[in-house]
Amino acid sequence: MAPGTRSAVAVVGDEEINRLRIRQPRTDTERVSPRGLFAQAKRFYKLGRDAEDYRNGIVLLKRAASLGLADAHEWLGAVYDYGLGTRPNRRRALEHYRIAADAGNPNAEYHVGVFFHEGIAVQRDYRVAVSWLRKAAKHGDQVAVYWLGQCYLHGRGVPRSFRKGFDLELSAAKRRVVEAQYSVGVCYDRGEGVSADARAAFKWYLLAAKRGYKDAANNLGYMYETGRGVRMDKRKAAVWYKRAEGEKGTGEDRKCG
Repeated sequence: MAPGTRSAVAVVGDEEINRLRIRQPRTDTERVSPRGLFAQAKRFYKLGRDAEDYRNGIVLLKRAASLGLADAHEWLGAVYDYGLGTRPNRRRALEHYRIAADAGNPNAEYHVGVFFHEGIAVQRDYRVAVSWLRKAAKHGDQVAVYWLGQCYLHGRGVPRSFRKGFDLELSAAKRRVVEAQYSVGVCYDRGEGVSADARAAFKWYLLAAKRGYKDAANNLGYMYETGRGVRMDKRKAAVWYKRAEGEKGTGEDRKCG
């Protein structure tokens, strides 16, 4: 899976990257093997001590990708998507994600789906997004399952179906996708795709809120304040409202890598 951090790193341009000299491979296999080059690149990114590590990582990823390694294209997609050692370039990110996705890489399929869903570096097309999200979900990407559930809940690229949307959200929620846990809470809260159940809504909001999801924390505050699905408790309501102010998550987050 591609690197998953938005941490600030030194920015270098492509011309500078192409001029870099990297450390010599340890073995002949690493020197000629796409997998060996890819393994070296990952070591540099895991080190992440300075700009040189990121530069060397990018050079190695480019070499491995030029030899046809789909996983290297996936990582390059993340490098350009999130600006990991270079300036963000969403169009280039999509190019690399698409190559990896065409080779059946689940994480790349997910990202291509999200790019089309959000209109990132491409014209928004929900039907195309659903097509890629389905592929990623079929290959086991649980965050793609969550996004696919959102498409059914809101009728984006597919006929609207609260029941199907809920089933997909529940599947992802049971596999600890925090956005899906919040979404399941919303479905129980509103009675969308399932019978309304305030207690069940509280349960799922609590799971998401404990993992730092601010919308879930805010909803918990409201439920404690009003006594909906739980015994009224103004003190706990205040605690969750306060946590909501500083937590993350708005229901439209996108994983990195």
